[in-house]
Amino acid sequence: MESVCDFDKCTGCGLCAFSCTKGCISMSKRDSFGHLYPIVDTEACIDCGLCQKKCPVLNPVEQREPFAAYAAWSKDENDYKSSASGGVASVISQYVIENGGVVYGCSMLPDIEVKHIRVDTISDLAKLKGSKYVQSNMADVYPLLKEDVRSGRMTLFTGTPCQVAAVKKMFKDQPDNLILVDLICHGVPSLEILKRHVERVASYPHYSNVIFRDGYYVCLKVEADGKEVYSRRHIPRPRRYDEWYLDTFLDGYTYRGSCYKCRFACLQRASDITIGDFWGLGKDISSANIPARPYGCSVVLPSTECGKKIVEGISSKTHLYERTVKEAAKGNGQLNWPTPLSRRKRWFRKMFPIVGERAYRLITIDKYFKSRVKRALPQWILRILRKQ
Repeated sequence: MESVCDFDKCTGCGLCAFSCTKGCISMSKRDSFGHLYPIVDTEACIDCGLCQKKCPVLNPVEQREPFAAYAAWSKDENDYKSSASGGVASVISQYVIENGGVVYGCSMLPDIEVKHIRVDTISDLAKLKGSKYVQSNMADVYPLLKEDVRSGRMTLFTGTPCQVAAVKKMFKDQPDNLILVDLICHGVPSLEILKRHVERVASYPHYSNVIFRDGYYVCLKVEADGKEVYSRRHIPRPRRYDEWYLDTFLDGYTYRGSCYKCRFACLQRASDITIGDFWGLGKDISSANIPARPYGCSVVLPSTECGKKIVEGISSKTHLYERTVKEAAKGNGQLNWPTPLSRRKRWFRKMFPIVGERAYRLITIDKYFKSRVKRALPQWILRILRKQ
């Protein structure tokens, strides 16, 4: 066997490499954006087909439409402020550990390593907090997760929809003790491209942390040697094009190829619960009964009975307001369709391997100058009025 699935459809979950009994598949091939793909050692391969049977691209998992929607955020003020999108992921994780369970989630490790890790204590949950606008590596947790699930222990896995689908494909049927939570995902840049950008803008030998959210705002902060060595906060249009990594992520230029045709970017979900930012809250129906939420608000979409029980279990620790699924879907584009691959993005992706980060400025130069004019125009007008 020369390949597992089509190159442009591969999500990079790495389940094929874990499933191979001969160890002849490695996630070691990179595209020009640094995304990892499987390579098959054809000489060692015995053509058993197990990797293809497990592949969630070739064998889609069952997806269900949410039967309810909630606006929610943690009642614990410290937990709320230190978490992303209202802190509901943190509350669910606490609930699982308090009931003797174990949690798997994405962590930003020193020297910009983004991996899924295993956590079984409340104190270690801080390692999973915060948004990570980059694809994480799951290779280390597959064997641990499988062992925990088979032991009968309550096990929570949180990740992107394609990662959730991979975990689901590990088992013939989803075990009752496995809880799957997926995040509303726009698409993922690679870890390689994040590392290259941070090394360019910060220039430090070792990094302790990279932060992507500052309360309600999207940002890129880099910490090293106990201090902040780089910081940029994303400012909504027209004040854009100031931070390359954030702008290309938010505009959808550096995603994995499969993200532009993602089968999970729809209202039908592969998980028990879907969570994310509740964008557009109150635009369709009144939000007068909901208090102000200065640090963001989570949308919570249960799709199974298991998801319903979890929502009931965390109700005492969250501010929970029932909304409509329609309102949640209207405010989140990725609950309707994947990020489109526009002509401008296609040109960028062809130019990037040749000219690197400059490709974005060249492709968006018209937008760049428009944003600068819009920022400078009020100052020009004020100067003219003062002279009169």
